[in-house]
Amino acid sequence: MKRIEIHQVPATDASFAPYGQCISSALRKPDSSGEELAFWNKLAVMDHEGHTSVSIVRTYGRNGLEEHTLERHERTSEVLIPTEDIIVVAALSNAADPKMPDLDTVKAFSVPKGSAVRFKKGVWHHAPLTQAEVANTFVLFYENTPDEDFLAYELDAQFGCYFVVR
Repeated sequence: MKRIEIHQVPATDASFAPYGQCISSALRKPDSSGEELAFWNKLAVMDHEGHTSVSIVRTYGRNGLEEHTLERHERTSEVLIPTEDIIVVAALSNAADPKMPDLDTVKAFSVPKGSAVRFKKGVWHHAPLTQAEVANTFVLFYENTPDEDFLAYELDAQFGCYFVVR
């Protein structure tokens, strides 16, 4: 099995644009502010029909920064909001066969707590990686995404490789 090392880069508007959107209050001025608060409206907009599910994925840092799985949602976008610093591995779809990831586009992005990312429809990703002992990440997507809009591959079995983030 082939081990492919990839280096993480900070998730920014520019670096993450092909995969989705970086969500951070640092990217623009608040829509409203005063002595007690600052408010940023519509930092991102979910791209799906129906109700939004607010879920949590808990990941553990004890297995290192290895990615062995990629999944995608063809009809729904997904937002990840970490409570600890996380790393997300993402890939674009293969142009010739969108039901397969293009492994040449795999990148790793660091997402600090206090910010978030929104994956575009069809972008390959998986549960976030973390160097913390435990990281909870809020997951927002269409309520039936796991049952109706989910395709995943185990990289080892399907492609004979996996990714290690440096």
